[in-house]
Amino acid sequence: MPIKYSSFVKVFGGIIFCITLVTVILWLVAGTNGSKYVADVRVCVDGKMIVFADQKPFIDTNNRTLVPVRFPAEQLGASVDWMEQTRQVKVENKNHATLPDSDILLTIGKQEVTVNGMTRVMNTTAIIMGNRTMVPLSFIGEYMGARVKWDGGSRIAFVFTQGQTEKEMKLIMAIKAGVNPAAVSKITNIKILMYHEVGVPPMYATEHTAQLYVEPGVFQQHLNFLKENGYNTITLRDLYQYWDYGKPLPTNPIILTFDDGYRSMYDFVMPELIKRDMVATFFIITDKFNHPGYVNENMVQEIHRNGMEIASHSHSHGDLRNADLEIELNQSKTLLENIINDNVYSFCYPCGLYNKNTIDYLAKYGYKIAVTTKYGEASVNQNIYELERIRITQGDETEHYIKKVIPPGKP
Repeated sequence: MPIKYSSFVKVFGGIIFCITLVTVILWLVAGTNGSKYVADVRVCVDGKMIVFADQKPFIDTNNRTLVPVRFPAEQLGASVDWMEQTRQVKVENKNHATLPDSDILLTIGKQEVTVNGMTRVMNTTAIIMGNRTMVPLSFIGEYMGARVKWDGGSRIAFVFTQGQTEKEMKLIMAIKAGVNPAAVSKITNIKILMYHEVGVPPMYATEHTAQLYVEPGVFQQHLNFLKENGYNTITLRDLYQYWDYGKPLPTNPIILTFDDGYRSMYDFVMPELIKRDMVATFFIITDKFNHPGYVNENMVQEIHRNGMEIASHSHSHGDLRNADLEIELNQSKTLLENIINDNVYSFCYPCGLYNKNTIDYLAKYGYKIAVTTKYGEASVNQNIYELERIRITQGDETEHYIKKVIPPGKP
């Protein structure tokens, strides 16, 4: 029976309508700006992967990475507020240790964004997806002061906020992308040994000050014991980078720290470490430069050039509970960084005296890790600014030293 022409048109038209409807629905699901959803796009801030609870980042048709603004912004320490009536988002970041202050206002569907009172134009509009405000990843870099790098192989967007060097950024990217994973299991505890002067106590030394000395021959025995028993020295900076983002560490790590910046650190300690391919962290009192018995700027530079970590022991070695912290913490850090042309990560409290305010200012000025005089092993469960150490004193000849490094009952 012949098909009527009018029936054919109706059937054909219905098919076209259905196809068109499905296409429109798919386009709407993908996003009003024609974006395509890519499930494996990830974001990493300072070595920490961001967990997106619901709406994931995606790459739009213009090859721009869009992210939910709240999660990375809050990871950077910013506050994020949604204003329903005006369909605007306010992002405010104050008192970040390394990023500039920012007061940002963006509007859904617009490219214009107000940054610290000035109008800027994004390379795409802010949109809503899954009840989340999506912004281009470049927003984090251009308007919040962070550095953003994209790794196409792993599809990870890396955000850096702590003034990392190019070398440090490349290391973080390699580790998180799986190119250079840590070869050892997670280390949660580590011994940080605390030395002061390496030398013979002078005749005028009191019973207390004499305990700060370790004689040169005994110190050599300490290093030989570590070397012969498979210990590998690392710095506090290494430890921070391991605990923070997984920088690989050698097996059986241990940390040697030297307080006060005595001249013996340059004349004797550094050469003995170099002979054994060892490293250490040296805490410098910047007010003591060029004083008799202490290192000077040129010595600090050479210690750093030989692979040792230069760290701050404050400016004047006073009680930090009642001190000008701008001078004691920030000025000493800046001076050391200018001398070695590198970042200073670590701090040691003079005489172990500090309070919560001291810790807050350490973070504000960009220190990453600090040690106390409290006796014990350092642990990942301790405050990163209150790590414990094991004091090495005049009486710690080889037998006593071994007991401190290897407690009874351990092989």
